[in-house]
Amino acid sequence: MHYPHESRAPSRAHRTALVALAAAALVAACSDRNPLAPPTASLTPPSIAASRGSTGQGAASRYVVIANQPEGVTGTLTMQTALTLNTVSTHIRQLGGSIERAHANIAVMTVNGLSAAAAEELATRPGVEAVVPDLVVQWIPPLSRMSVHTASADQSGAAFFTRQWNMRVIRANNAWLITPAGAHTLACILDTGIDPGHLDLAGKVDLAKSTSFVVTEPDIFDRAAHGSFVAALVSSNGIGIASVAPNAKLCALKVLDQTGSGSFADLIAAIAFAADLNADVANMSLGALVSKKDPGVKQLIKALQRAVNYAFRRGTLSVAAAGNDALNTNTEGDLISIPAQLDHVISVGATAPTNQMNFDNIASYSEYGRKGVTVFAPGGDLVAGGVVEDLILSVCSRYTVGINCTNGRTYLFAAGTSFSAPHVTGEALVVKSVYPNADAARITHCILVGADHPTGRVDDPIYSRGRINVVGGARCSRAGQD
Repeated sequence: MHYPHESRAPSRAHRTALVALAAAALVAACSDRNPLAPPTASLTPPSIAASRGSTGQGAASRYVVIANQPEGVTGTLTMQTALTLNTVSTHIRQLGGSIERAHANIAVMTVNGLSAAAAEELATRPGVEAVVPDLVVQWIPPLSRMSVHTASADQSGAAFFTRQWNMRVIRANNAWLITPAGAHTLACILDTGIDPGHLDLAGKVDLAKSTSFVVTEPDIFDRAAHGSFVAALVSSNGIGIASVAPNAKLCALKVLDQTGSGSFADLIAAIAFAADLNADVANMSLGALVSKKDPGVKQLIKALQRAVNYAFRRGTLSVAAAGNDALNTNTEGDLISIPAQLDHVISVGATAPTNQMNFDNIASYSEYGRKGVTVFAPGGDLVAGGVVEDLILSVCSRYTVGINCTNGRTYLFAAGTSFSAPHVTGEALVVKSVYPNADAARITHCILVGADHPTGRVDDPIYSRGRINVVGGARCSRAGQD
């Protein structure tokens, strides 16, 4: 077991707008659609942007070891790389370390038991490119920063779909009628876990393909009200809420604990795992804004990029939240939002209405700009003059610490680029279900050419490639060319 200690951590915190502002118990059995009970509780943090950046912590004596690998061969275990890994493994054992995980196809290892001196020595050995301490990062905000109070939103009605402006804006509901809606596809949710027993997630999660990479939480259950919220936007049972790709399957890859923290090594492992599962999409509604000048960060980013490259070559598309610092990414210099700004990742910014008008406004908290955002999708917001319905609605995990969602029929409103990303993941699955032979590059192409353009420009310096349109993406995939 590895405990955090003060070490080389990214220097600047990411921000988030994970704001849950209404919860309602759905009084219904799986076989019917009874009316909703009055809302019972809600959450609000001290401000709309709670820190989601680095904790300044690393995992004691846990290191990420990057072995030499010829350029351009990520995803293929060559004889040369195999020999290099054998040599590096011998060095590690000689220096008193043990290999926790070895990702042969990307020549990256997670190693335990090395002293600082041994790690320094290992970095000088043949075949070793870098040895850096694993870092524990606050990728999303801890739920403890939120407070519970009485909700005021009227959530009565037969179902929540009428509140889901997000599905209508991106034409997800129109795509249900003309596509397989994600049938025979799989999205892995790299997050705080999933509640597989919630009314709208029951039967959606492939438990055989789900696992936890978090030592302190070896199960997949979501205790942070985040992973389940994200997952149900991708694919749900359509009882309380609608989803983008209702016929898709999900897998839960837990990389964050209930505080929203997780390590680089665990995220790297989960991306590679999703690729080995042949998942169609790896959704990462998480992120950290870091400086490439910080010690060890450049090397950790390189290892993370190798994992993303491996996934891309195997056909697994990576989708990530762009970040919630309201930054113009065109002018950020040495700062980089990871994993959003890695190569082969679709970085998703957030849009939101104000008082249910102007639905393509960029959300007040969202990153924007061509350099760091690939495309936009609904993320919700609550600003002056706005209403609760301007937020995004999804499920609340029964295991959430600090909220009473134990009946498995509870829903929350929230906002953030964390919740924009799963809309894009859902569209990717719809495209894949229409065009089964599409690889990650083709799916990306269809998402981009199918998008709507709020400014009228196909490639805008602020809106980048526009706001997603699921029907547009599906039409691209049907054509097979565009």
